Amino acid sequence: MEAGFFLPNSEIINQLRWIYVIGGLFAVGGLLLTVIVFFLLSKWIIRPFKEIISTMKKVEIGLLDTRLQVRGKDEVAQIGLAFNRMINRVEDLIVREYQAKFNQQQAEYRSLQSQIQPHFLYNILNGFIGLNRIGEQGKLEESIIHLSKMLRYILEQRDWTSIREECDFLEWYCQLQQLRFQTRLQYHIACDRESMDIQIPKLLLQPLVENSIIHGIEPLQQQRELRVDVHTQDNHTLFISVIDNGAGFDPSRTGTSVGLTNVKDRLLLAYPGGTFELDSKVGAGTRIHIQIPLKDVFR
Repeated sequence: MEAGFFLPNSEIINQLRWIYVIGGLFAVGGLLLTVIVFFLLSKWIIRPFKEIISTMKKVEIGLLDTRLQVRGKDEVAQIGLAFNRMINRVEDLIVREYQAKFNQQQAEYRSLQSQIQPHFLYNILNGFIGLNRIGEQGKLEESIIHLSKMLRYILEQRDWTSIREECDFLEWYCQLQQLRFQTRLQYHIACDRESMDIQIPKLLLQPLVENSIIHGIEPLQQQRELRVDVHTQDNHTLFISVIDNGAGFDPSRTGTSVGLTNVKDRLLLAYPGGTFELDSKVGAGTRIHIQIPLKDVFR
Protein backbone atom coordinates (compact mmCIF):
# COMPACT_ATOMS: atom_id res chain seq x y z
CA MET A 1 0.00 0.00 0.00
CA GLU A 2 1.48 3.25 -1.13
CA ALA A 3 1.88 6.01 1.34
CA GLY A 4 -0.34 9.16 0.68
CA PHE A 5 1.15 12.48 -0.37
CA PHE A 6 0.59 15.17 2.24
CA LEU A 7 1.67 18.86 2.16
CA PRO A 8 3.37 20.17 5.19
CA ASN A 9 1.30 22.35 7.46
CA SER A 10 3.54 25.34 6.82
CA GLU A 11 2.95 25.09 3.06
CA ILE A 12 -0.79 24.88 3.53
CA ILE A 13 -0.74 27.93 5.77
CA ASN A 14 1.29 29.91 3.18
CA GLN A 15 -1.17 28.99 0.42
CA LEU A 16 -4.13 30.05 2.56
CA ARG A 17 -2.40 33.32 3.43
CA TRP A 18 -2.04 34.20 -0.26
CA ILE A 19 -5.68 33.34 -0.83
CA TYR A 20 -6.68 35.68 2.00
CA VAL A 21 -4.41 38.45 0.65
CA ILE A 22 -5.79 38.16 -2.87
CA GLY A 23 -9.36 38.01 -1.55
CA GLY A 24 -8.73 41.09 0.58
CA LEU A 25 -7.29 42.97 -2.39
CA PHE A 26 -10.33 42.08 -4.46
CA ALA A 27 -12.60 43.24 -1.62
CA VAL A 28 -10.75 46.56 -1.22
CA GLY A 29 -10.66 47.08 -5.00
CA GLY A 30 -14.35 46.33 -5.26
CA LEU A 31 -15.12 48.75 -2.43
CA LEU A 32 -13.02 51.52 -4.02
CA LEU A 33 -14.64 50.89 -7.38
CA THR A 34 -18.08 51.03 -5.76
CA VAL A 35 -17.23 54.33 -4.02
CA ILE A 36 -15.91 55.86 -7.26
CA VAL A 37 -18.94 54.76 -9.26
CA PHE A 38 -21.27 56.02 -6.50
CA PHE A 39 -19.49 59.38 -6.39
CA LEU A 40 -19.63 59.82 -10.16
CA LEU A 41 -23.28 58.80 -10.36
CA SER A 42 -24.20 61.05 -7.44
CA LYS A 43 -22.41 63.99 -9.00
CA TRP A 44 -24.09 63.33 -12.35
CA ILE A 45 -27.52 63.14 -10.70
CA ILE A 46 -27.13 65.97 -8.16
CA ARG A 47 -25.42 68.54 -10.43
CA PRO A 48 -28.60 69.49 -12.37
CA PHE A 49 -30.47 70.04 -9.12
CA LYS A 50 -27.66 72.26 -7.80
CA GLU A 51 -27.89 74.30 -11.00
CA ILE A 52 -31.65 74.64 -10.52
CA ILE A 53 -31.18 75.79 -6.91
CA SER A 54 -28.49 78.30 -7.97
CA THR A 55 -30.77 79.70 -10.69
CA MET A 56 -33.66 79.96 -8.22
CA LYS A 57 -31.51 82.01 -5.85
CA LYS A 58 -30.57 84.42 -8.66
CA VAL A 59 -34.23 84.84 -9.62
CA GLU A 60 -35.11 85.38 -5.95
CA ILE A 61 -32.84 88.45 -5.75
CA GLY A 62 -34.41 89.91 -8.91
CA LEU A 63 -32.18 88.66 -11.75
CA LEU A 64 -35.10 87.73 -13.98
CA ASP A 65 -32.92 87.44 -17.09
CA THR A 66 -31.34 84.28 -15.63
CA ARG A 67 -32.21 81.05 -17.39
CA LEU A 68 -31.34 77.40 -16.71
CA GLN A 69 -29.13 75.61 -19.24
CA VAL A 70 -31.13 72.53 -20.20
CA ARG A 71 -29.30 69.43 -21.42
CA GLY A 72 -30.88 66.18 -22.51
CA LYS A 73 -34.50 65.09 -22.52
CA ASP A 74 -34.82 63.27 -19.20
CA GLU A 75 -37.07 64.19 -16.27
CA VAL A 76 -34.55 66.70 -14.88
CA ALA A 77 -34.42 68.47 -18.25
CA GLN A 78 -38.23 68.67 -18.24
CA ILE A 79 -38.08 70.33 -14.80
CA GLY A 80 -35.56 72.84 -16.18
CA LEU A 81 -37.75 73.69 -19.16
CA ALA A 82 -40.78 74.14 -16.91
CA PHE A 83 -38.72 76.39 -14.60
CA ASN A 84 -37.61 78.58 -17.54
CA ARG A 85 -41.22 78.89 -18.73
CA MET A 86 -42.25 79.94 -15.23
CA ILE A 87 -39.59 82.70 -15.15
CA ASN A 88 -40.75 83.95 -18.55
CA ARG A 89 -44.33 84.18 -17.30
CA VAL A 90 -43.28 85.94 -14.07
CA GLU A 91 -41.22 88.47 -16.03
CA ASP A 92 -44.09 89.07 -18.43
CA LEU A 93 -46.54 89.59 -15.53
CA ILE A 94 -44.18 92.07 -13.86
CA VAL A 95 -43.82 94.07 -17.07
CA ARG A 96 -47.58 94.11 -17.58
CA GLU A 97 -48.23 95.18 -13.98
CA TYR A 98 -45.65 97.97 -14.21
CA GLN A 99 -47.09 99.19 -17.52
CA ALA A 100 -50.62 99.07 -16.12
CA LYS A 101 -49.57 101.06 -13.05
CA PHE A 102 -47.72 103.58 -15.20
CA ASN A 103 -50.71 104.00 -17.52
CA GLN A 104 -52.97 104.48 -14.50
CA GLN A 105 -50.65 107.16 -13.12
CA GLN A 106 -50.59 108.92 -16.48
CA ALA A 107 -54.38 108.75 -16.77
CA GLU A 108 -54.78 110.20 -13.26
CA TYR A 109 -52.28 112.92 -14.08
CA ARG A 110 -54.00 113.92 -17.32
CA SER A 111 -57.34 113.84 -15.54
CA LEU A 112 -55.94 116.20 -12.93
CA GLN A 113 -54.67 118.51 -15.69
CA SER A 114 -58.11 118.68 -17.29
CA GLN A 115 -59.54 119.74 -13.92
CA ILE A 116 -56.93 122.45 -13.34
CA GLN A 117 -56.84 124.12 -16.75
CA PRO A 118 -60.45 125.42 -17.01
CA HIS A 119 -60.24 127.09 -13.57
CA PHE A 120 -56.91 128.69 -14.42
CA LEU A 121 -58.01 129.79 -17.89
CA TYR A 122 -61.21 131.35 -16.54
CA ASN A 123 -59.24 133.59 -14.17
CA ILE A 124 -56.65 134.50 -16.83
CA LEU A 125 -59.29 135.45 -19.40
CA ASN A 126 -60.89 137.70 -16.81
CA GLY A 127 -57.47 139.28 -16.35
CA PHE A 128 -57.22 139.87 -20.10
CA ILE A 129 -60.60 141.61 -20.06
CA GLY A 130 -59.39 143.84 -17.24
CA LEU A 131 -56.20 144.80 -19.12
CA ASN A 132 -58.21 145.62 -22.21
CA ARG A 133 -60.61 147.86 -20.24
CA ILE A 134 -57.81 149.91 -18.71
CA GLY A 135 -56.00 150.22 -22.05
CA GLU A 136 -52.91 148.15 -21.15
CA GLN A 137 -52.51 146.90 -24.72
CA GLY A 138 -48.78 146.16 -24.42
CA LYS A 139 -49.20 144.11 -21.27
CA LEU A 140 -52.25 142.40 -22.75
CA GLU A 141 -50.29 141.35 -25.84
CA GLU A 142 -47.40 140.10 -23.70
CA SER A 143 -49.82 138.10 -21.51
CA ILE A 144 -51.50 136.52 -24.54
CA ILE A 145 -48.08 135.44 -25.84
CA HIS A 146 -47.27 133.86 -22.46
CA LEU A 147 -50.59 132.01 -22.47
CA SER A 148 -50.04 130.72 -26.01
CA LYS A 149 -46.58 129.44 -25.04
CA MET A 150 -48.06 127.71 -21.99
CA LEU A 151 -50.78 126.03 -24.02
CA ARG A 152 -48.28 124.90 -26.65
CA TYR A 153 -46.09 123.43 -23.90
CA ILE A 154 -49.02 121.63 -22.26
CA LEU A 155 -50.35 120.20 -25.52
CA GLU A 156 -47.00 118.85 -26.76
CA GLN A 157 -47.17 115.06 -27.05
CA ARG A 158 -44.29 114.25 -24.74
CA ASP A 159 -44.13 113.24 -21.12
CA TRP A 160 -40.60 114.50 -20.30
CA THR A 161 -39.02 117.92 -20.43
CA SER A 162 -35.90 119.73 -19.27
CA ILE A 163 -35.53 121.78 -16.11
CA ARG A 164 -34.96 124.83 -18.33
CA GLU A 165 -38.32 124.40 -20.11
CA GLU A 166 -40.16 123.63 -16.88
CA CYS A 167 -38.78 126.79 -15.24
CA ASP A 168 -39.75 128.86 -18.30
CA PHE A 169 -43.26 127.47 -18.01
CA LEU A 170 -43.40 128.38 -14.31
CA GLU A 171 -42.22 131.90 -15.18
CA TRP A 172 -45.11 132.35 -17.67
CA TYR A 173 -47.55 130.80 -15.22
CA CYS A 174 -46.58 133.12 -12.35
CA GLN A 175 -46.63 136.20 -14.60
CA LEU A 176 -50.19 135.37 -15.64
CA GLN A 177 -51.18 134.75 -12.02
CA GLN A 178 -49.93 138.24 -11.19
CA LEU A 179 -52.68 139.62 -13.43
CA ARG A 180 -55.08 138.41 -10.78
CA PHE A 181 -53.16 138.90 -7.55
CA GLN A 182 -51.14 142.00 -8.54
CA THR A 183 -48.64 142.93 -5.82
CA ARG A 184 -50.01 140.28 -3.44
CA LEU A 185 -47.93 137.72 -5.34
CA GLN A 186 -44.17 138.10 -5.46
CA TYR A 187 -42.17 135.23 -6.90
CA HIS A 188 -38.57 134.24 -7.57
CA ILE A 189 -37.51 131.28 -9.74
CA ALA A 190 -33.83 130.24 -9.67
CA CYS A 191 -32.12 127.40 -11.51
CA ASP A 192 -28.38 126.81 -11.68
CA ARG A 193 -26.59 126.12 -14.95
CA GLU A 194 -25.77 122.49 -14.09
CA SER A 195 -29.46 121.64 -13.73
CA MET A 196 -30.75 123.18 -16.97
CA ASP A 197 -30.62 120.09 -19.20
CA ILE A 198 -31.70 117.51 -16.62
CA GLN A 199 -34.88 115.72 -17.73
CA ILE A 200 -37.93 115.48 -15.45
CA PRO A 201 -41.58 114.51 -16.02
CA LYS A 202 -43.39 117.39 -17.72
CA LEU A 203 -45.48 119.63 -15.43
CA LEU A 204 -44.04 117.97 -12.32
CA LEU A 205 -43.57 121.32 -10.58
CA GLN A 206 -46.65 123.25 -11.77
CA PRO A 207 -49.06 121.65 -9.25
CA LEU A 208 -46.64 122.61 -6.44
CA VAL A 209 -46.56 126.24 -7.53
CA GLU A 210 -50.33 126.29 -8.05
CA ASN A 211 -50.86 124.83 -4.58
CA SER A 212 -48.74 127.61 -3.04
CA ILE A 213 -50.63 130.33 -4.93
CA ILE A 214 -54.18 129.02 -4.48
CA HIS A 215 -53.93 127.69 -0.92
CA GLY A 216 -51.09 129.80 0.47
CA ILE A 217 -51.35 133.26 -1.09
CA GLU A 218 -54.94 133.62 -2.29
CA PRO A 219 -56.57 133.36 1.20
CA LEU A 220 -54.45 136.30 2.46
CA GLN A 221 -54.88 139.97 1.55
CA GLN A 222 -51.29 141.04 2.17
CA GLN A 223 -48.20 140.58 0.00
CA ARG A 224 -46.64 137.12 0.08
CA GLU A 225 -43.66 135.53 -1.65
CA LEU A 226 -43.20 132.30 -3.59
CA ARG A 227 -39.72 130.89 -4.23
CA VAL A 228 -38.70 128.05 -6.54
CA ASP A 229 -35.09 126.90 -6.33
CA VAL A 230 -33.48 124.17 -8.45
CA HIS A 231 -29.82 123.23 -8.08
CA THR A 232 -27.43 120.28 -8.01
CA GLN A 233 -25.00 119.46 -5.24
CA ASP A 234 -21.65 117.68 -5.60
CA ASN A 235 -22.78 116.38 -9.01
CA HIS A 236 -24.71 113.79 -7.02
CA THR A 237 -28.20 115.06 -6.20
CA LEU A 238 -30.78 117.36 -7.76
CA PHE A 239 -32.55 119.55 -5.20
CA ILE A 240 -35.90 121.23 -5.93
CA SER A 241 -37.59 123.50 -3.39
CA VAL A 242 -40.96 125.27 -3.61
CA ILE A 243 -41.43 127.57 -0.62
CA ASP A 244 -44.05 130.20 0.24
CA ASN A 245 -44.74 132.30 3.33
CA GLY A 246 -48.49 132.12 2.86
CA ALA A 247 -51.37 130.79 4.92
CA GLY A 248 -50.01 127.27 5.38
CA PHE A 249 -52.03 124.34 6.71
CA ASP A 250 -51.90 121.46 9.16
CA PRO A 251 -51.17 118.27 7.12
CA SER A 252 -52.26 116.03 9.99
CA ARG A 253 -55.75 117.59 10.03
CA THR A 254 -56.47 118.60 6.46
CA GLY A 255 -54.47 115.93 4.67
CA THR A 256 -52.52 116.41 1.46
CA SER A 257 -54.15 117.80 -1.67
CA VAL A 258 -54.72 115.62 -4.71
CA GLY A 259 -52.21 117.68 -6.69
CA LEU A 260 -49.40 117.18 -4.17
CA THR A 261 -50.14 113.46 -3.86
CA ASN A 262 -50.09 113.15 -7.62
CA VAL A 263 -46.70 114.88 -7.83
CA LYS A 264 -45.26 112.62 -5.15
CA ASP A 265 -46.53 109.48 -6.89
CA ARG A 266 -45.18 110.58 -10.28
CA LEU A 267 -41.85 111.51 -8.71
CA LEU A 268 -41.36 108.13 -7.03
CA LEU A 269 -42.52 106.29 -10.13
CA ALA A 270 -39.95 108.11 -12.30
CA TYR A 271 -37.20 108.11 -9.65
CA PRO A 272 -37.52 105.26 -7.10
CA GLY A 273 -34.59 106.72 -5.16
CA GLY A 274 -36.12 110.20 -4.93
CA THR A 275 -37.67 111.82 -1.85
CA PHE A 276 -40.61 114.20 -1.40
CA GLU A 277 -40.83 116.16 1.87
CA LEU A 278 -43.71 118.45 2.83
CA ASP A 279 -43.55 120.84 5.77
CA SER A 280 -46.44 123.24 6.40
CA LYS A 281 -47.72 125.13 9.42
CA VAL A 282 -50.75 127.36 9.75
CA GLY A 283 -49.62 130.98 9.43
CA ALA A 284 -46.01 130.01 8.60
CA GLY A 285 -46.29 128.93 4.97
CA THR A 286 -45.45 125.71 3.16
CA ARG A 287 -42.11 124.17 2.21
CA ILE A 288 -41.74 121.33 -0.28
CA HIS A 289 -38.33 119.75 -0.84
CA ILE A 290 -37.58 117.20 -3.56
CA GLN A 291 -34.33 115.27 -3.89
CA ILE A 292 -33.49 113.19 -6.98
CA PRO A 293 -30.25 111.14 -7.30
CA LEU A 294 -28.52 112.20 -10.51
CA LYS A 295 -27.70 108.57 -11.26
CA ASP A 296 -31.45 108.04 -11.83
CA VAL A 297 -31.89 110.86 -14.35
CA PHE A 298 -30.97 111.14 -18.02
CA ARG A 299 -29.76 114.26 -19.77
